Amino acid sequence: MVARFCPYCGEELNKEKPFSPPEFHWERKDYTTPDGKKVAVVELIGAIEARHARKLRDLFSELDKERVDRVIFCMRGVTYVSSAALGLLVSFASDKRVRTGAHCVFLTDISQAVGGAMSVLGIMPFFAIFPSTESALKSLGIESEESEVEDSSAAD
Repeated sequence: MVARFCPYCGEELNKEKPFSPPEFHWERKDYTTPDGKKVAVVELIGAIEARHARKLRDLFSELDKERVDRVIFCMRGVTYVSSAALGLLVSFASDKRVRTGAHCVFLTDISQAVGGAMSVLGIMPFFAIFPSTESALKSLGIESEESEVEDSSAAD
């Protein structure tokens, strides 16, 4: 018998459970800092492949159009990130930094596999890295859910 494993999460697969990678989507919550800046927490979920570039660009355009000052990308649910998707994240972060002069894109809850790839590629300095979304929010002066502005999701 040959063991088969999911290339995204490493879970052992069997004949009864065919492989299907988690479809990429995100969930978003918006906050306001004590000094009135807009903050979006975007939880990325699934495998982010090159074929999802348009979805990512649409998300980034939406965030720019709404003049979101800080973006926190929670990577807890990410099982895989392609180099193309990482390139788009770096581009978004560096464009935002050029416009504001400060780190505006935060990454939280990065898995060891994704963090290792980012480290090897040398792209960690483009982001403010935090161990959790809560710690990133706290660094911006947001302590509780009471400052939540709205909740929105995008599946496609």
